[in-house]
Amino acid sequence: MDAVITGESERIGLSVIDHNDVEHLIEMDFDGEVKYQEQDGYPQDAADRSPNEHEYLAQAREYARHHVYEETEYNPFPVENNLPGIKRVRTAIQDLPNERFCELFEDAYQQVDGKDPLPTDLPAPLPSEVGPNDWIAFLIDVYLDGTTVEAVSDIHLRYDYTDNTPSEQWNDDPFPDRKADARLQLTFDHVPSLEGFREYLDYHLRCQLRDCYIMAGVEPPEEYKVLGEGQEKIIGRYVHPDITLYDQYHKHHAPISGYELDYDYGMGEYGKIITQLESLTAEDEEIRTAIDHYRDTGENKDELVDLFEERGFENPNKKINELIGAL
Repeated sequence: MDAVITGESERIGLSVIDHNDVEHLIEMDFDGEVKYQEQDGYPQDAADRSPNEHEYLAQAREYARHHVYEETEYNPFPVENNLPGIKRVRTAIQDLPNERFCELFEDAYQQVDGKDPLPTDLPAPLPSEVGPNDWIAFLIDVYLDGTTVEAVSDIHLRYDYTDNTPSEQWNDDPFPDRKADARLQLTFDHVPSLEGFREYLDYHLRCQLRDCYIMAGVEPPEEYKVLGEGQEKIIGRYVHPDITLYDQYHKHHAPISGYELDYDYGMGEYGKIITQLESLTAEDEEIRTAIDHYRDTGENKDELVDLFEERGFENPNKKINELIGAL
C-alpha cells in the first residue's frame, strides 16, 4: 500500500496504490468521509464485485485516512476506529486513579461479567428479543479532556444482525453532539474483578488498534499483534466465508504466525490455556468431541493431531500438550 496527497481545497485528494498495484483516486472531506473513489482494476458496478474486491476498495479508503492523519493536522477517523483516539484513551484509562476508574467503569464491568445465564439485573437490560445465547455488543463512548477521561456514555446495545444491518439501542450520552475519542465494543465475558477490568480494557483496546491497521491493509506494530475481539463490526469480515484476505484475529486460539493471546484473565498461563481451549471448541463440535475423548481415555491422539493440523496448527503435538496436558 502506498499513497500521496494530490490536492487540498474543499476536500483532500489522494492517489492510493493497493496490494494489487491498482490505483485508487479518492476525495474525502476533512473528517474522513469519502466522497469520491475511482479505480479501473475492479468492476465499476458494486454488484459485480466479489467480496474480496469490495475489501480492496475498503482498504484503499482506510489507508487514505491513515495517510491523511500522518501527513496533515486532520483526524479523518470515525469513532469506532479512531486510531489516535484509541491510543489516547488506552493511556488515559491506565492513568486513572483507582477510585475514578471504578466510578467510570463499574457499570461496564457488571454488564460484561453479568451473564448468568439469563441476566435480569444488568446496568443496561437486554432487549426482550435477545435470548440467553444470542449475540449482543455493549458500546461505551469514552470522552477525554486533554489526557484524562472526562466522561463515559451509558451502555449502548447492538444486536440481531438481520440482512447485515444490526438493531441498535442508544442510551444516554453526556455529549451527544461531540465525537467520542474511542468506543469500547464489548461482549459478555468472565472478568476476574473490577480491579482486573482495567487490564481487560487495555487488552481490548490493543485488539481494536490491531484492527485499525489490518483494515487499512497494513501489518500492525508488534504491540498490537494480539488475538481477541476488537472492533465489533470487523469480526463479520474476518469470518465471512467469501472474504479470504484476513485471518480470524478475533479468536483467542487462532494459529496466526506472529500473533498471540497476551491476556490471562488474572490466572497466569493457566488462564491463557483455558481461554484458548474454550475458543477452540466453542464452534467446532468435531474437535471438542475428540479433545473430550482423548482427555477422558488417553486414546486416539493421532486423530486429534490430524484435526489440529487440519485447522492450521504448525506443531499440533506441542499445542495439544499445551492445552490438554495442563488441565
